[in-house]
Formats: sequence, C-alpha cells, structure tokens
Amino acid sequence: MTEENMRKTIAGNIAKYRKQLGMTQIDLSEKINYSDKSISKWERGDGIPDVPTLVQLAEVFGVSVDELIYPPKPQPELPVEPESDAKSVDSTYGRFRWKHFFITLLSVAGVWLVAFLLICLFQYLAPSVADLWDGRVLCYALAGSFVVFLIFASLWWERAWIFIAITGIIWAGALSVFVTFHTISGAAVVFALAGVLELPVVLCYFWRCAAKHQWLIPYPFPRKK
Repeated sequence: MTEENMRKTIAGNIAKYRKQLGMTQIDLSEKINYSDKSISKWERGDGIPDVPTLVQLAEVFGVSVDELIYPPKPQPELPVEPESDAKSVDSTYGRFRWKHFFITLLSVAGVWLVAFLLICLFQYLAPSVADLWDGRVLCYALAGSFVVFLIFASLWWERAWIFIAITGIIWAGALSVFVTFHTISGAAVVFALAGVLELPVVLCYFWRCAAKHQWLIPYPFPRKK
C-alpha cells in the first residue's frame, strides 16, 4: 500500500467511525487531546496520525488499529434497498442526538418530580412547616438538576454545556445554602464565595476558547461537521 493510499484509507476510516458514534470533530479532538483542525486534516488525508494517536483513536472507536489503517473487508450484500451513505449517516446522527436529548430531559424532569412529591408529602404530613420547606426543596431541586445535567453534558454534549452546568451548580448551590441558613447573620456571604468559585470557571472557559481559536457556543444538539 502506497503512502497516498494509506492516507486516504485512514482518513476515510476515521471519518466513518467518528460519524458512526455520532461524534463531531470537536468531540473527538477533546477525547484524544488534539485540536479539531488536526482531526479535519487527518480526515482530508493531508496527514497521518502517529502510532500512539492511532492507538488512542482505535480505543475511542472500539476497533483495532488494523481496522483504522487497512481498507474495510468487503461485506456480503444484503437484500435491502440501497441507501446513500449521506442519508445513512444523517439518520444515525439524528437518532443519537434525539436519544441523548430525551434521556437528559427525562433525567432532569425526574429530579423535579421527586421535588414535587416531597412538597406534596410536606403539605400532607407536616402542613405547619410546609411553607418553610417548599422553597428549600425547590432550591435543592434546581441544584440537583444542574448536577444531573453536568453528568450527561460530560458524556454527550459540547464543552460549553459543561461550563454552563458547573456555573448552575455553583449559584444554585449558593442559593440553597442561603435559603437553608438565611436566619443566620451574614448568610449572604455565600454568594461572595460563589463568585470566587465562578472566577476559575470563567477563566477556564476563555482559556478553552483561546486554545480552540473560536468561541465555545452551546448548541442544543451535538453539531455535525
């Protein structure tokens, strides 16, 4: 196999396996600590990843290194209607993004359902303290929602959503602490502490933007390159 053929084969395999997993070039670059420009260069066939990087890519894709550097073995034709590669990739990508969206949405909704049930329980069993705890439960649910969202953002969503989730945890957590201990003198200082915690998050966001040479914009679904 000539070097040119190897570049084309590796380029096609990287793009194919990335799209099969519903990943963008940015998603893949963050998995292996490379820039998305490097991913784009490899997929165009303008360069070849080194051996350690090929091993990393194979681990991310769940394939062997041989499957990355050699052409795919011919598969027997199945008696199905032909479908264009672009249409197949679009369909797979759409299923991934909608599945991730609804799983995240239902998980966050589950947190609020538990909060609603707790409020109803307080109203029924302890109406004398229900008014005191209703607001607290809602604040706790808000903080819990951001924690759940952070988990799924770390798995599926773009890096910008992770920064938003961390920011939400910081400020919702501060609000929860304040609502719980607002009768204590100086309880409002918790918001100043939240501001201190928020500072490194903001600095990290701008550092990531500078490293990527672009703004990290939170899109509602993983973007297709």
